[in-house]
Amino acid sequence: MKRELVYMDAKSSKFWNIQLEGNSHTVTYGRIGSAGQSSTKDFASEELARKDAEKLIKEKLGKGYVDAASEAPTAGQLLAVAFPSVIHKEEIQRNVGTFVGQRVIEYDPEKPARSDVAYRFRSDYDNNPVLENLAHFAASDAAAQCSALVIGAWHGDDSQADSSDVIAALAEHAPRFPRLVAIYLGDMTYEENEMSWIQQSDLSPLLDAYPQLQLLRTRGGENLSISRPQHANLRALAMETGGMDASVVQSLGKAQFPNLEYLELWLGTEDYGGTATVEDLQPILSGKLFPKLKYLGLRNSDKADAVAVAAAQAPVLQQLETLDLSLGTLSDEGAQALLGLKAPLKRLNLHHNYISSELVRQLKDLPLSLDATNPSGMEADDEDRYVAVGE
Repeated sequence: MKRELVYMDAKSSKFWNIQLEGNSHTVTYGRIGSAGQSSTKDFASEELARKDAEKLIKEKLGKGYVDAASEAPTAGQLLAVAFPSVIHKEEIQRNVGTFVGQRVIEYDPEKPARSDVAYRFRSDYDNNPVLENLAHFAASDAAAQCSALVIGAWHGDDSQADSSDVIAALAEHAPRFPRLVAIYLGDMTYEENEMSWIQQSDLSPLLDAYPQLQLLRTRGGENLSISRPQHANLRALAMETGGMDASVVQSLGKAQFPNLEYLELWLGTEDYGGTATVEDLQPILSGKLFPKLKYLGLRNSDKADAVAVAAAQAPVLQQLETLDLSLGTLSDEGAQALLGLKAPLKRLNLHHNYISSELVRQLKDLPLSLDATNPSGMEADDEDRYVAVGE
C-alpha cells in the first residue's frame, strides 16, 4: 500500500507519503520540490502496521491534506477561493496547484525544465516571450510530465492583443503535453490589466486539442466565446469576467460536458458588457444539462437578486453540494427566496452582499454551511450597490 498526499495554502506547499511493506511502514514528508525526510517504523505484525498507517492517513486528511495527482480530486477540492476577486499566486495554488498536486512557479528558460511543478508563463511590458517560452518548454523532456499550465499576461505592450495566438500555440504543442489536465488562461492582476480589458477569444480549440483536460479556468470577458462547448472529460469550468456576454451563457446552455462537476460563472455588470439574463441560465438551472454537477457558482452579478430567486426554485439544487452567489449585489429581496431552501445543499456562499443583519441571522438557521460575510464599509441599505469586479 502506498498513499501520496499534498497540502497547499497561502503559506504552505507540503507533501506527505506513506508506504506499507510487510510489518513496517515508511513515511516521507517535506516541502514540495524537495527530497523531504523519511522515517521507518516496525510493528509486531502486518495487521498492526496497516492499522497504524490507516490512522496516520486519516489524521492527515483531517488536517486538510488531499490526494496527489495519482488520484483524482473530489468536487469539494475544486472549490475556488471566494475572495478577494483578484486571485493572486498563492490562491492559484489552491485553484490549479491543488488540483494537480503541484506547486505553481514562473517559467525561466535559463533554468532546466522541471517535471515536479506547474509552470506559469507571462510577458512583461518590454517583451512578449510567452509563445517563445511555451515552445521552449514544449521541446523539453519535462513537457511529457506536465499536468498544468498557467498563462498570465500574453500581450506585452499591446494591451489589445487577444488570446487567440496563445490558444493556437497551446493547441499546436498539445502532442508534447500528453498528461496536461489543467489550464488557467488569463492569470493577470490589476497591475497588468484590468479584468474588463483582457481580450479573450474562442476557447474551443483548447477543448479540441486536449481530450484529457479536466480543469479550464479563464479570466476576462472581452470577445470571450466557446463555439463548440463539448468535451468528454472536463470536470471543472470557471470563467471570470466583469461582464459576461449573453452569447457565452447561451452557448453553455447547449454544452455537452457529461462529466462536469464544477461550473463557476462571473456574470458581471451591464456597465462592462454583462448582458446574460436569468432566462439564459435556465438550461443550467434545469438540472438536465450537467448530470454530475456538484458546485454551481453564479458570481459577481448585478442581477444577483433575480438569480437567487431563480436558483432557489431550480431543479439543479437537488444534485448540488454548493451554491455560490457571492461577489454580487444580493439584497434582502433575493435572500428571502433562499430561506426556503430545502435541497440537500452542504454550502451556500453569499460573501459580498447587501443583506440585512436580521435576514443573515435567519439564513444561519439553514442546515448548511453559510458564508454571508461582507467587506468592511458595505451597508445593507446602500442604494449604490456594486459587484466585486466590474472594470
